[in-house]
Amino acid sequence: MKKSIIIALLGFGLFQNINAQVAIGFKTGVNFASVHTTDLIDQTAPDFNFTPGWNAGLVTEINFGNYFALQPELNWVQKGFSWNESLGIPLGNVEIPLGANATFRTNYLEVPLLAKLKLGNERIQGYVAAGPSFGYAMNAKIITRPRLFFEFDPIKTNVNLDNLNYERFDISATGGLGIQVNLNGASIFADARYTHGFTELYDFPVVNEQIKNKGIALSAGVLFNLQATAPKAKRPGTSRPTMRR
Repeated sequence: MKKSIIIALLGFGLFQNINAQVAIGFKTGVNFASVHTTDLIDQTAPDFNFTPGWNAGLVTEINFGNYFALQPELNWVQKGFSWNESLGIPLGNVEIPLGANATFRTNYLEVPLLAKLKLGNERIQGYVAAGPSFGYAMNAKIITRPRLFFEFDPIKTNVNLDNLNYERFDISATGGLGIQVNLNGASIFADARYTHGFTELYDFPVVNEQIKNKGIALSAGVLFNLQATAPKAKRPGTSRPTMRR
């Protein structure tokens, strides 16, 4: 019984200590997304290019001392890829350019679980962050921009991912570098990350070829410390009596 009480007290003390070092905040930025493919797809399909999209999310930083932290996040991330299709229509001695730029864009809800190693002083710190990330594709669309001499307004078409047998759950690894400036009660940070997906998003029939997500994210945000420094209460009887002259 005594051992259980001691373990419970130690656990409560550790929980209180962790709570005293927690910071929460938010971030936003841009995500340059594309896919990595097999050699056969590279040879037969158009070139898949990086396409810019937004990312935003909630961040929690759980500090264990001044130089190590765990950072779980809940993010909304736009992923996908783009490609170009172009051809020339001969008209006499003139070739008329005709083509289109198409973007496959997917909105993901993503939960990275990062370990964060900090270097520097109490005011300015650089850091390395790495860990797994778990995502779910909520919806997708194809954005097409036709071209004939000039580019027309984009045409947006919703995509049913289930009809494509698209794998909505995505497991990936994330690593990045950043800088953090610690102020009184808050921190400002900015980082660059690379995410490499391991999930086969779509398995092409017959040839058994796969595509997987990849991307580079640039983001910045702010964290607010939850630690409250309350003034210490004086013990009864510790005040010194005043001396009368």
